[in-house]
Amino acid sequence: MKRCDICPNNCLIEHSICGRKAIIDENVVESTGVAVDPIEKKPLYHFMPGSETLSVGGIGCNLKCLNCQNHSIAQPVNPSFVPIRTFSPEELVELTLEKDLKSISWTYNEPTIHPEWIISTSKIAKEYDIKTILVTNGYTSKKTLNDMVDYVDAVNVDLKSISDDFYRDVCSGRLNDVKNSIEFYYNNGVHTEVTNLLIPGYNDSTESISALCDYICSVSDSIVLHFSAFYPQFKLNHLPSTSEDTVFKACKTGKATGLKHVYPGNTHSSHDDNTYCGNCNDILVEREYYTVKNYINEGKCPTCGKNVENFVF
Repeated sequence: MKRCDICPNNCLIEHSICGRKAIIDENVVESTGVAVDPIEKKPLYHFMPGSETLSVGGIGCNLKCLNCQNHSIAQPVNPSFVPIRTFSPEELVELTLEKDLKSISWTYNEPTIHPEWIISTSKIAKEYDIKTILVTNGYTSKKTLNDMVDYVDAVNVDLKSISDDFYRDVCSGRLNDVKNSIEFYYNNGVHTEVTNLLIPGYNDSTESISALCDYICSVSDSIVLHFSAFYPQFKLNHLPSTSEDTVFKACKTGKATGLKHVYPGNTHSSHDDNTYCGNCNDILVEREYYTVKNYINEGKCPTCGKNVENFVF
């Protein structure tokens, strides 16, 4: 029996963990929902800041996270009960143009389990200078990464922990495959941001946060890192929410490690998540929840004129 090579699970195609079908039509995208979102919601803070993106969700995931916030579509009890709407790649691009958007984000579930849809849509989107974004768990095979890389402009990779035990026990996956994806995207010129969801008692210790920051910094100190607060979900709904203090301390740790851009996420506080010039410390991008003011002028700080690095407009 043939095994799937889309992700590291290498499932028998007839019994895939993600629910992927044996035969995929690249021209029929099966979606659980399409919406217009602020790009900061992905979260992407340094890629087309202040813009909106067409978000496309599907069904299924190749990890089985106990805290899955979208488990109704990522891990449905009965996939046949999940409402599906089909689009052709052309229709998705047309919808993006109708709404005057400049990007398509594959999100909500794990998009890379269907690389055919990403690639076929991106080929058309490129003709209109529409960017392709992945919000992904990074649990992707080297073959799929190589197949997709020319068609992806930006990613946010959910690095769930720096512990392989966490990946095995909480996600039914392995850490090194996710690290490989982060390094692959970054080294191949794809704009890369990383999110870490801090789960109380699981991955929020000082040691865990420091080790994760050290790893990101070893890839590049310019990678944008988001620390996000956990709220009780799915099979971890007995846990408390992450305290805002934990999130803010994690951000401080990231900056102390040497990371240039670390942001808090999923908190109710209006804690400062602006972007500042590394030279004069003036505000480059001002954020208040999803209201964004971009002051960068032709790639330069409006105050001191220094070139702004690691931003895509």
